Amino acid sequence: MPASITLLRPQRTSSVEPSADPPARHPDFVHRRNRAIAAARRLNDQVDALMFCDPQDIHYLTGTREGISWLVIHEGASFAVTRHMLVDEVRDQAVNSEILLASARSTDRPDIEQFVIREMCRRGLAHAVIDPANLTAQTGLVLSRHAVATRIEIHYVAGLLVGVRAVKDSHEIAVTRRCVAIAEEAFSGLLENGAGNLIGRSERDLANELETRMWALGADRQGFPGTGIIVASGPNSAKPHHITGKRRIVAGESLLIDWGAELVGYRSDMTRTVFPSRVPDFAHHAYPTVEKALLRAAGYLRAGATMGEIDRAARETVTDAGFPEFHYGVGHGVGLAIHEAPWLRAHSCESCEADMLTTLEPGIYLPGVGGIRIENLYRVTHDGYECFGNLPTDMASMIVE
Repeated sequence: MPASITLLRPQRTSSVEPSADPPARHPDFVHRRNRAIAAARRLNDQVDALMFCDPQDIHYLTGTREGISWLVIHEGASFAVTRHMLVDEVRDQAVNSEILLASARSTDRPDIEQFVIREMCRRGLAHAVIDPANLTAQTGLVLSRHAVATRIEIHYVAGLLVGVRAVKDSHEIAVTRRCVAIAEEAFSGLLENGAGNLIGRSERDLANELETRMWALGADRQGFPGTGIIVASGPNSAKPHHITGKRRIVAGESLLIDWGAELVGYRSDMTRTVFPSRVPDFAHHAYPTVEKALLRAAGYLRAGATMGEIDRAARETVTDAGFPEFHYGVGHGVGLAIHEAPWLRAHSCESCEADMLTTLEPGIYLPGVGGIRIENLYRVTHDGYECFGNLPTDMASMIVE
């Protein structure tokens, strides 16, 4: 009998009531797994196992950042497959998970997917769910073949953990607050010696100093491992995702810095546009417009608000002032990934939930002239929001003399 393969649409999970800081030494992984199982069962009440091979999903559910190739969770238990080289570390890190090896010796070459399916069969698990986005075509075919042989039904659910991970628990919120605090203190240190510490230095030099300062303050690393900190000066600031380079900072130009800190896998994300010595002509109108767009979007932020209306509040503020619209969603979630759900885009009909974390980052970009972006990180609450961090956003505070 062939395995049953169905494509299901996940639903948003209900928000988690926040608990007091500081966080416990370990997050409540059992609670996270129960939320994931409950979300899957709302789509199919026959589901008795969830399968994961994505490193970030596995990190979220076990606390282990490296070494687990497959994780299977089911009612009241879970098992994970690792390799010999990392088995001791994984057993120390993976809280409340049974850790297995797929072979007796490290020199063996086991069929890991077959091993996982056999373990599920041995435990009486018959209806499994997995996110197809995390599978290669080859792995998916192998997994399906073994499922057919053991009569385990596999259901494919796109975005299986998206809704679960989008609503943060108290541990995630507390760690993110710390990431923001580290990033802000490092940024303030970068600017404390005035314009003389900026003018004439390269974008790369400033990015390196900012990262070094975050390390010194306790960060594991800077928060954008894929791209690096963005330092964009003068006309480069008109490129929303400029690649930090060798251009040197000049007085009287816009200097856009987009940065964050990473701690135990979680990140912060913020942007400020500063002006060494003086404000350039275009910014006298552009900067207040971006700040107004930020504040207006934040005014819409609350549980139940439509993500699209938040984006449009910022976007229309920019275009109504005569500037071109920015070509990205005004906000995105931040967590184990620097860009994750929720996605605040103009066309989105989804609603915000309490304890989601999202950026708001409107901008104005004038090619060949310069750009302005202001970005804060917010926690959605039942009746509004909490803005993480204390850095000001007004233009006068952004002049570095």
